[in-house]
Amino acid sequence: MSGQTQSSRGRGAFTLIELLVVIAIIAILIGLLLPAVQKVREAAQRMTCQNNLHQLGIGLHGYHDANGGFPPSKVTVTVQGKAVNYHAWTIYVLPYIEQGNIYQLYRFDKPFDDAKTNDAGVIQHDIPTFLCPAAPGGRKGSNGRGIADYSAVNQITRPNPYYQTKLPPSDPTHIGVLGLNVSRRLTEIPDGTSSTLLLAEDAGRNDTWVLGKRVATGGATGAWGNPATEITVGGCVPGTSTAPGPCAVNCTNNNEIYGFHSNGANVVFADASVHTLRAQLDINKVIPLVTRASGDFVDPSSY
Repeated sequence: MSGQTQSSRGRGAFTLIELLVVIAIIAILIGLLLPAVQKVREAAQRMTCQNNLHQLGIGLHGYHDANGGFPPSKVTVTVQGKAVNYHAWTIYVLPYIEQGNIYQLYRFDKPFDDAKTNDAGVIQHDIPTFLCPAAPGGRKGSNGRGIADYSAVNQITRPNPYYQTKLPPSDPTHIGVLGLNVSRRLTEIPDGTSSTLLLAEDAGRNDTWVLGKRVATGGATGAWGNPATEITVGGCVPGTSTAPGPCAVNCTNNNEIYGFHSNGANVVFADASVHTLRAQLDINKVIPLVTRASGDFVDPSSY
């Protein structure tokens, strides 16, 4: 009886050293687990982002098939001799991404920012397909407008001393697929649908981000209902953040290609295929992907 009592007392509690060892082991296991959890989270966010772009690409093709061409990137109307932004491509794609209820509320006889109609609740909706889960949440544009992390890629900055060959000819209706006041067919992309960008990430707006750091709480518009929400590829100089520059991906989100993924930014080509352009890709590799009819070819292995 006495022996059992002594044995029980001997196993009754941890010593301080044993407790510290257990705590250290748990801390090590947590340290090993956190990077794995983070990688899984990043992979899931990247996959969702790519799926969003694929759905948008399929939606734009659905519009093309139903209307004989892709929607314009933006529609302008001349008012008293001045071009006024009216509608963005995002409005036209809504019925093809299961957002027909919002599409029905939109007034095409009014500009996007009409305070009594479109800008009074319609374009304030958050559209999940327009948002990358890796980008910071809770963002709103002016007047509480919903945000888009994806934009049409159809213009370039001129001049650009960092572009090593002659810049492609300018086009008043834009050099990309989604044009200004025009509806282009697939046959109007002689460079090839698999070699020409349709949309790309420009995430994080309306805040301004440079190389993974938020540098301002305001900046270029990111509202999905605003036709000015677009991408003009010009790049920036990484050291000074001045534009234009040689760095064209994940360098700045000031109307440039920018994602919150560690490996780069996601894009969808005119054939609805989704790819990732690697971070800090050179401007000389990106501009040929923007143009639809310049005769440029970029080897997929180079981006």
